[in-house]
Amino acid sequence: MKLSNTLQVLLVILLLSSCRTEEKEVVAIEKFQFATPEELGMATDSLSKIDEMVMEFVEAKKYPGAVTLIAKNGKIIYESEVGWSDSTKTEPYRKDHLFRMASMTKPIVSVAAMQLVEAGKLNLDDPVGKYIPSFIETEILTDFNPVDTTWTSISSKNSPTVRQLLTQTAGVPYGFMNPSLNGAILAKHSVPDLSTHLPITIKETASKLGDLPLMHEPGTQWMYGLNTDVLGRVVEVASGMELDDYIRENITKPIGIERLDFYFNDSLTPKLAKVFLGGQDGEIVQAPENMGPFYIPNYPTKGAKKYLSGGSGMTGTARDYFLFCQAMLNNGKLGDGEILKPETAQAMHEVQLDTITFPWGSGSFGYGFHVAEGETSRPNGTYSWGGAFSTTFWIDPSNKLVVIQLRQVLQSPHNQEIDGRLEKLVYNALKN
Repeated sequence: MKLSNTLQVLLVILLLSSCRTEEKEVVAIEKFQFATPEELGMATDSLSKIDEMVMEFVEAKKYPGAVTLIAKNGKIIYESEVGWSDSTKTEPYRKDHLFRMASMTKPIVSVAAMQLVEAGKLNLDDPVGKYIPSFIETEILTDFNPVDTTWTSISSKNSPTVRQLLTQTAGVPYGFMNPSLNGAILAKHSVPDLSTHLPITIKETASKLGDLPLMHEPGTQWMYGLNTDVLGRVVEVASGMELDDYIRENITKPIGIERLDFYFNDSLTPKLAKVFLGGQDGEIVQAPENMGPFYIPNYPTKGAKKYLSGGSGMTGTARDYFLFCQAMLNNGKLGDGEILKPETAQAMHEVQLDTITFPWGSGSFGYGFHVAEGETSRPNGTYSWGGAFSTTFWIDPSNKLVVIQLRQVLQSPHNQEIDGRLEKLVYNALKN
């Protein structure tokens, strides 16, 4: 009798366990909805040309390949993995490969800052010095001596603000944008452009940046730089949390994102897409283990895992980044999760530069996003950004489209070409 009762209990436990497993599978399926292109007014034949286009670049040895995801009306209508993660072509690209997002981190950290504005913990016109003391008094560069990397500067008329960090108008430079000047100054003070494996923190580097000269008077020019890295430190101070913890608790977890973070366990190293560099003959080569004093290719899973770069530090999959994009397209909501109020989400992809000129072609800039204006293919109001490892995305509210393509070539000279061709194929499919 006792044995019979025991068997019954075990059976019940097994059934309950089975139900829980089924529940997890249902949740996983419901997180991503799928449709054919034709069901949503697009053409499969046109989108299938994306695979052919990417393979052209692979065969020309310009890229190892790409993972592409396109969604319309919240449903994934096209996904592809083309090419190989490694130089020996033994590891095909997979949808679950982890890609270094680099500057595609900026929109996420910008959302974090806007959440704190909504909560009353930040004000857009707060001086940065309120959160990082070294920014209380800032200097503007007037002259630089490349021989000994000394400079002269004058006091700025105004202090940089949170709003200017969000719009890339605060004057904080990137080293790679002007290596002989900005790069020399930042390297001398051990400030990295990208996320690093070294045991340093953004608290340390943000403090250093406040003591270094700005490149222009705050709020007078658009200049791409370490503004969002400084913003990441502001988020930490205003929230009382480390940046990665804040983003997990307030952005990624509420909308079901599982693998989009600053660092991962060493066990996930095999899931990292390999990094490639441009070779001397114009063909890509797989990055060596030592890429310089600041960088190693596998920093997301190796090294100190301390530097939470708000401008370049996150790594993840195409599907996980899609969930963030879809939440933005839905004005801050995805399923039961809400990361922004609708009016805040909309403000982020509205032009915020006023009279300041956006120097990189057509369009303008919002809070952490490029905003399309007067472009050939993308409708006005489409918002986007990309990353140094050749990742790119855009969100098109007019057509309810999200497009993501992830590649891993550091600062490829071919990004504009492949991005332009991708854009044409997507909108040709829509026209059909």
